[in-house]
Amino acid sequence: MAIDLSSLPDFSGVYLMKDDSGEVIYVGKALSLRKRVRQYFQSSKNLTPKTKTLVRHIEDLEYIITDTEVDALVLEANLIKKYRPRYNVRLKDDKRYPYVKVTVNSRYPRIFLTRRRLMDGALYFGPYTNAGAVRKTLDIISQVFRIRRCRQPLNQKKERPCLDYHIKRCFAPCAGKISEKEYMENVQEAIKFLKGETSELVKELEERMYDLASKQEYEAAAQLRDQLEAIKVLSQQQIATSGTDDRDVIAAVQSGDTASIQIFYVRHGNMVGRADLAMSSAEGTTLPETISQFIKQYYLDSPIPTEILVQYDIPDHDLITSWLKQRSGREVHINVPQRGDKKKMLEMALKNAEMTMRMNRLKVTAASESLGSLKELQSVLSLPSVPLYIEGFDISNISGTDAVGSMVVFENGKPSNSKYRQHNIRTVKGIDDFAMMEEVVGRRYSRLKDEKMPFPDLILIDGGPGQLSAAKASLDELGIDIPVIGLAKRFEHIITTEKGPGEVIILPHSSQALKLLMHVRDEAHRFAVSSHRRRRSARLTHSILDGINGIGEAKKRALISHFSSVEKIGQATMEELCKIEGINKKLAQRILEKFQEHGPWNQNDKM
Repeated sequence: MAIDLSSLPDFSGVYLMKDDSGEVIYVGKALSLRKRVRQYFQSSKNLTPKTKTLVRHIEDLEYIITDTEVDALVLEANLIKKYRPRYNVRLKDDKRYPYVKVTVNSRYPRIFLTRRRLMDGALYFGPYTNAGAVRKTLDIISQVFRIRRCRQPLNQKKERPCLDYHIKRCFAPCAGKISEKEYMENVQEAIKFLKGETSELVKELEERMYDLASKQEYEAAAQLRDQLEAIKVLSQQQIATSGTDDRDVIAAVQSGDTASIQIFYVRHGNMVGRADLAMSSAEGTTLPETISQFIKQYYLDSPIPTEILVQYDIPDHDLITSWLKQRSGREVHINVPQRGDKKKMLEMALKNAEMTMRMNRLKVTAASESLGSLKELQSVLSLPSVPLYIEGFDISNISGTDAVGSMVVFENGKPSNSKYRQHNIRTVKGIDDFAMMEEVVGRRYSRLKDEKMPFPDLILIDGGPGQLSAAKASLDELGIDIPVIGLAKRFEHIITTEKGPGEVIILPHSSQALKLLMHVRDEAHRFAVSSHRRRRSARLTHSILDGINGIGEAKKRALISHFSSVEKIGQATMEELCKIEGINKKLAQRILEKFQEHGPWNQNDKM
């Protein structure tokens, strides 16, 4: 190590320690670079084991002088985020949590999900815990306020608006179906809802509803009534707190090298969401130090509330609050609550952090067990590699109609739902499961071959020797060599193409490898049946509705979207049918008569 400590300046700044390969292994800040860096090398008695290991690997040092210690703090956080040094406590992942964005700076604003908060004049709400929760919120806003979410150009010359308009999810400003003034009124109401200002919003909507009713504009009044009902239900689901200011509640627990961080987001007095994050390289670091590092890194690009609640007094408290004040342009307080609702909120966050830590441990254990079952499977089947990527197939049909082939994917022993695929049978007529399996497998792997995509490590066929032979024949015709097996339901015997006729592999029911194969097989069967039901329901719905005068494509889509299945349409009342836009009592009567002609639903219809 060739570091000249005497040349270090007595100024505030940031130092970067590097190993023999030039990689940055630690980033620190200091009020005096000279005094702080010398502490690492003067005596090892007061150093932690982690710091002693760091010092042994230091081969070079770089520093950057800053004007103030606050500037050093900001630079330190940015460099940790950039280099991710192995000896720094740092955010384990850099995923961004979702916001709801309202483009109030455009003529007809959109409301949609985004993961980047920009200084672009738009309004942002959040961050929220996960994209699923945000999408549910947006779906509710679409139903209640009918604000557009798509990117359709607003030329207002479009003759036919999209489906969202017909199912009452959008006012279709792209087709000129609403004036700019009316649309902006709904946008402002949606903003109040996102802010949690539901009491004033409910009052305004009630006044407008009664006014419309007095003018005998009953359809418009009914729309407001439905909006009010939805808002009241949602308001009851919010978690109220005693304060009115925005605050983040941060709690942390530490185990070994990892710290689990839980954040509760309180906005306008309501808890609007939470987030689970983690800090790595935390071993040998106190929990207050870990929380301090988390705050510095997290608030580099996250909204800053007026108050942050933490468990302990943290190092660099005054320095951090000064920096947060500079960033936000207002006073920011970091407090340790001692009593009352704030203390209870912090305790609740701490319980969630502890639960997350336990769940993560269980996931690590489960991952280890999954790897064990995959290795067992490799051994049992004599596979060239551990089958980390498995594809499973099944066929579903009734009397050969609406036949569907399903494909499910398991990665690292777990279902990967987004990669599931449904194949409608095209070439096979009648009941021939073998030919159907051959078609589905052939289509799947001819496509992968043409697109030069990687093949799975193992293929599992739900069925016996016939289905397996059909799948193997399809692969042979394509010249593709992938290990493929079948799993018969009755005895759970594994059938392979390597064994002779009638020979199978029999595993004990306690075998983790067998349990994994049964999971893949059962999931393929479940997905095949559900795909078949959807296809059959859509076909029956269309065939029944096609003969009804006054029912076009838009109304058919609206009916299917609202009732979700042909069975539910057949069971609907006239009042329920009339709730669909464009369906009056006469048309509803024709629909009911058509379904009565079809006759009662039998077991095959219900499936």
